[in-house]
Amino acid sequence: MPFTIGMLLDYFALYNERMWPLHVLGYLLGLLVLVPLFRRGRDWNRAVTGMLAFLWLWIGLVFWREAAANMAMLYGPTILFAAQGVLFLVAAARDNVAYEPAGDARTITGLAFIAYALVGYPLVGLLVGHVYPQTALSPLFPCPATLLTLGALLLARRVSWHLTIIPISWALSGALWFYLGMVEDAGLVIAGVVGIVMLVGRARVAQHATSAVPQP
Repeated sequence: MPFTIGMLLDYFALYNERMWPLHVLGYLLGLLVLVPLFRRGRDWNRAVTGMLAFLWLWIGLVFWREAAANMAMLYGPTILFAAQGVLFLVAAARDNVAYEPAGDARTITGLAFIAYALVGYPLVGLLVGHVYPQTALSPLFPCPATLLTLGALLLARRVSWHLTIIPISWALSGALWFYLGMVEDAGLVIAGVVGIVMLVGRARVAQHATSAVPQP
């Protein structure tokens, strides 16, 4: 049976009705990614990364797993999102991500991704007729959570490559959702492409800086 936009929106409606008012918690958690703009340190690094772990685990084990009970093909996203959540948990425990916004183009782009995840995504959905409850209302949905994650990673000074593979891959898969009729996912695809360019650029800058350090 082909997967259609109608099936997706119907599941959104069911999920929204079951989860309300937890969407408020999703937005409050999402706002944690802005903390590094004002406060920095290992505890805040762990808090932000831990929040991302929670979002990805929730979406994998609640959003996708329940959907997969009726469509086995959705066990793939279930596994991917849960795996990414575990990766973030490990990163939080090891303090592997350092959030240090630099006020440069990367920071501005990251903030744009975050703004689109929290405000722009549901607003575009509303404009094209995806009204509540048939809308991805908060970061407790896969695509807004991915946008939020990419924004947070662009605010980081240090992040391991393995933490970026699944979010970028899912962002690029937004082309499929856009084809099905999720117009709001055009921003997700753009975020995936721009994210690749900026994350690669940051890695190269860091590599050059390391190689420029005189060896004893």
